[in-house]
Amino acid sequence: MDEQQKQKDIEEQIISLERVLQTLREEENVDVLLEATLNYLQTEFEDYQVIWIGLYDRTGHRLFGKGGIVPKGEITFLKQRFTLNPGDLLEQVVIQLRPVSIPDLREETRAGEWRKAAQTFDVRGTIIFPLRYKDRCYGVVLLGSETWGLSPKAGEKAQMSVIFGALAAALYQIEADWQRQQARHPDEPLLTLISQLGKIRSLDRCLQAVVEQTHQFIEPARTNVYWFERERRYFWRRVSNRQVAPGLGAGNRPASGITVQDLGGFYQALANEQIVWIGESHSSLRSEVTGRLMQQIRARSLLAAPIILETELLGFLAVEANEPRIWQEDEKSYLRGAAQLVGLTAPLSEMEDKIRQVELDRDLTAGVARAIYSDADWLETLKTTSEKLCDRLSAEHFLLLLREPDRGQFEIIWQNQPPNRRKLASPLKALDASELKVFEESAQPMAIENWEEDKRLAAWRDALGEQGARSLLVCSTGRKKEEGRRKKEEKENTNLNSVEGLVVIGHDAARTWNRSERELVAIASQQLGLIIHQWELQQQIQNQHKFYQTLESGLAILWQAHSDQLLQQFSGGESNSRENIPQKQLERSFTQHIAEAVGCPLVALITWTAGAKEGQIAASAAASPLFALNLNVDIPVQTDFLIQNALKASGMLHLNMSDLPLATKRWLRSPGISQILVVALRTAPEHEPTGIVLAADAQGRPWPELSVDLLSILAAQLAWSRRYLTVQATLESQREELEWLNWYKQRRLEELYRTVGSGVKQLGELSQSAALPGKEQKDTLTTLRYQQLLRQIGNALASTNLLLKQEQWRLHNAVEVIAVASLLRRSLERVDLLVKQSNIQLQVYRESNSALPSGQVLSIRGDSIKLELVVYELLVIACRRSVSGGKIEIRCKRLDEQWLELAIADNGNVEPQLISDFNSGTPRDILLSSTLEKPPGQHLIICQRVVRQMSGNLYMELLDDGMVVVRLLLPLGSA
Repeated sequence: MDEQQKQKDIEEQIISLERVLQTLREEENVDVLLEATLNYLQTEFEDYQVIWIGLYDRTGHRLFGKGGIVPKGEITFLKQRFTLNPGDLLEQVVIQLRPVSIPDLREETRAGEWRKAAQTFDVRGTIIFPLRYKDRCYGVVLLGSETWGLSPKAGEKAQMSVIFGALAAALYQIEADWQRQQARHPDEPLLTLISQLGKIRSLDRCLQAVVEQTHQFIEPARTNVYWFERERRYFWRRVSNRQVAPGLGAGNRPASGITVQDLGGFYQALANEQIVWIGESHSSLRSEVTGRLMQQIRARSLLAAPIILETELLGFLAVEANEPRIWQEDEKSYLRGAAQLVGLTAPLSEMEDKIRQVELDRDLTAGVARAIYSDADWLETLKTTSEKLCDRLSAEHFLLLLREPDRGQFEIIWQNQPPNRRKLASPLKALDASELKVFEESAQPMAIENWEEDKRLAAWRDALGEQGARSLLVCSTGRKKEEGRRKKEEKENTNLNSVEGLVVIGHDAARTWNRSERELVAIASQQLGLIIHQWELQQQIQNQHKFYQTLESGLAILWQAHSDQLLQQFSGGESNSRENIPQKQLERSFTQHIAEAVGCPLVALITWTAGAKEGQIAASAAASPLFALNLNVDIPVQTDFLIQNALKASGMLHLNMSDLPLATKRWLRSPGISQILVVALRTAPEHEPTGIVLAADAQGRPWPELSVDLLSILAAQLAWSRRYLTVQATLESQREELEWLNWYKQRRLEELYRTVGSGVKQLGELSQSAALPGKEQKDTLTTLRYQQLLRQIGNALASTNLLLKQEQWRLHNAVEVIAVASLLRRSLERVDLLVKQSNIQLQVYRESNSALPSGQVLSIRGDSIKLELVVYELLVIACRRSVSGGKIEIRCKRLDEQWLELAIADNGNVEPQLISDFNSGTPRDILLSSTLEKPPGQHLIICQRVVRQMSGNLYMELLDDGMVVVRLLLPLGSA
């Protein structure tokens, strides 16, 4: 029977709970909800004699009593307002949102007024529940009992949690519905405002309509529109509501303008399209800015929205209050929307002015474009453009800058300054990499409104600051592509977009640059960039033309040096000297040419022979005595710092005079030298350099890249030419010596063969005659003949032995005094057989010795064997070109005290080209065939060189009567 009763009680509890929950879900009246909750608690929880419900006021931080149940029926206390103080039990429940159990409420010191009530109502065990929904407190419920320490059981706590949660949810819904009903909707007044603005054409009337509508919706003390003055950088009050000024005294009247200089943070917030709000104990600005701003506008609260047109700040719409005020989100949304409407309608109201300004800007940029694509003087174009831009922008300064790629400095191509101010000195300093990156990545101008507040372009602050510029508009003229000018960049194959030039517009006062001004400067900068690019191309073309002209003239000098060497080799005038005259001339001429081409005050050539320990200054070209060098100094090649570093460097080496040790400064002494460029004369990697080219200049002068390249190329050409001339001279000398040696040995072998052969033949004949019967084998006469023949053969072999020992690869000239008669006699003996075979009449006309002092004979100085062979060779050539029965005349006479002429004349046939080639020495083109490449021309040339080595000479001519004359000019000797 007890179990059935329990089951029945549980079912009744569930039904009662379901009924009260349904009421809490459906009812929208707070009193009904509270009454239903109280009835349920009184019915279901009979152990609690006191039940109280209080609703929480968040604004006042207090509880409003909504009634309850007490034992004696006195409910006045239950409808009081209870202020929540720190440390109270009720505040703890409200803040922590957790229930609190009290064993005896009468003894609880933190119960506040409820402690006295507990003593009155005899309440002991008490529990206080929060009415919580989504971490938000809507009130509390207090349940008190006369039993000490009474607390609800687990099931009772669950019931209470369900009921109180449902009550809190219902209260939340009621509050949300009430807030929606009370909230103002900014869309409706904004739609009304849009319809009004569509019928208005005047900007001031549009602003007045916006101010009136805004003032009506937000209901502040004042509503204003402030307009921005860019050139002076301040906001001036353009439109205000009609209630602004009459109610204010002179001391409390707000300022008619707001300066940006004092309120930089306020201006920056508006420029960044941020709404500014200042209210009760809250502000979107820093405290110091807030204080100055509120002092100027004479207000306690402010809500301001920026008026923006395509990122350009036109002004702001502001509502002001004389008391601290919390600005609601709907008010902020409305003000932002109203300000945006002003930004949209502002260009329509100013359309005519903007159209006129656009036409003027179009004419300005079109004029620049026409000047670029016409033949007009580009300096005149820059002058006109700078003046028009300064007039249009009300600016005082205009600069057109060209960036130097090497140092990063900016050369001033053109500048327009006020008449009473001096011109800026060029170049301007290089900018930071971060600032250059801004110009490289964007074609938009960099605007500096106030240089005192803006830290950008600090490198120019001193130069432009002295001119009075305080605000700048700087734009790139375009970007150009640079492909590794440095070897490192070439290896890495890096391509850089770099700033080619900059246009700088400066104003003497702080100001703001609007969008149209920035766009105008951007367009003009791009067009001026074309002028710079054309000017650079023109300079490059001129430099390249000069570059190729210099190379052409340098190659002409090299060609002339090669021609001079050929003339020297075959003219024979100085063939006995080891000095290479054309190479010396080349070094002097080419050094002077390099100095003129590079534009350097000193160019010097230091050379040495391979393996030598010391070098010399072979040539020097100095523009003034300040750069002159001592040409007679010896330079230690193996230990000199400058030479060794130049040889180790792979290319051009750049040094300062301070980098050189004292040993190098001893020979490189010149007061004008401060910086040095030096390059080794290299040809192939396997070739050892034998010189360096040194270029020196004063301190501070930059080395242009074109000049450095030109110096490197010309030095390489000089290196190859010097090597070519040296190798050519060496090979030609070796070839000549081998030709002489071959001719000489050939003739000596012929003489040996003739002498030895004749002796062997005679010895055979003597042997046969000695073997005849009836005669003695060894009579005295035969013995003497044997001895004579053996002596002749021995002498021939002895002279041949001297040839083998001393003249293996080079002729050896002996200096002897030779009697002319002996020379002719021996030469005629050699040629006697050929003369007889050719049936030629040979006549010799010799000068009598009577003209000589007593005891002396006519003699010459030289190598007897070689002179004998030369005369023999000339006689052989004369016999071979003569016809049978012809005549050869030999005339010998003294010309003066020093010279003897030996002339051989014949009436034989000779090619005129042979005489011409012999007298000219060599053809201009060595590859062309010549009569001097084979005998008899080849032998004539050899004879001439042999005679010249003995300080003589050999000439050949064709007389008018057809006689061919070969003249030997020989130095006289004393016998």
